[in-house]
Amino acid sequence: MKKNIIARILRKYLSGRFSSDTEERVQKWIIKDKDIEEKEKASLEYWNELEAKADPDTELVLDRVNQRIGYKEIVHRPFYQKSARIAAVLIPLFMMTGGYLYYTSTQNKWIEISVAYGGKKHFLLPDSSEIWLNAGTVVKYPKEFSKVQRLVHLDGEAYFSIRKNTSKPFIVETSQLSVKVLGTKFNVKAYADDELVTTTLTSGKVEVIPPTQDPRILKPNEQLTYDKKTSAVNITEVSPTDTDGWITGKLIFTDAPFTEILQTLERRYNVTINHTMNIPASKQYTVRFLKNENLEEILSVLSEMIGFSYQKQGNKVELIKKQ
Repeated sequence: MKKNIIARILRKYLSGRFSSDTEERVQKWIIKDKDIEEKEKASLEYWNELEAKADPDTELVLDRVNQRIGYKEIVHRPFYQKSARIAAVLIPLFMMTGGYLYYTSTQNKWIEISVAYGGKKHFLLPDSSEIWLNAGTVVKYPKEFSKVQRLVHLDGEAYFSIRKNTSKPFIVETSQLSVKVLGTKFNVKAYADDELVTTTLTSGKVEVIPPTQDPRILKPNEQLTYDKKTSAVNITEVSPTDTDGWITGKLIFTDAPFTEILQTLERRYNVTINHTMNIPASKQYTVRFLKNENLEEILSVLSEMIGFSYQKQGNKVELIKKQ
């Protein structure tokens, strides 16, 4: 595609002059690898122009694009310079592949990575530790870890393979509890809308700190479950193959309530599931699905197990109890 055409399309998109339907198609075109260098060059030229004449109208344009790409500021706006805001609008357009959004805050040097429903992400942390993010997960960490600790904030589910450093513990903070390690492999599931927070250890040793309670030490193949409502803590043994099955596309439910199964399916397949069935929370299900089975295959199995029929239209699924 010619350079001048690429520039015109990007300028029109960033200034919000496309219809909503066209905007979506343009955004998909932007994040494709083809002509990526020309897209970046055209965007940077537009950035420089906006920076030179930043005014209230420019702010409105930036706010519109912010809302469109899901950008969130980490620092407070009064301390956030216009040039940094413009950069944060443009840069994510070229990094929204694989169902995740990446950006950095130049003010406090924290990085946030978000994984959309239906996606997964694997990357390295600043100390070369590995992290896998499940669908619907947000993780925040500093561009450079401090001299005394390696701190990560998590909302969602992640599997960690941490490089050993006895002088600098690795800490995962969630809204309900924190997990402290020196070097190990473990999984943390801490979605904001889940009733339970779980930490599962694959190897090494971790210290889990529930709120207002004494720390618990986990051994390999142990899982700690924290109930947000009752503050109850439970530790059980689990199969080592169950801990990171989601990384390879497997779905494994062990004594899982119906609501947990539905929430997992919604995140994995980016759908909304509605139903009016009255299934008690005490009713639990154990079922394993092979790697990367599609939603229809899974719903077919669950419908026979639980007793419902289903209708799917677009990204919405309706479950109907069998009579």
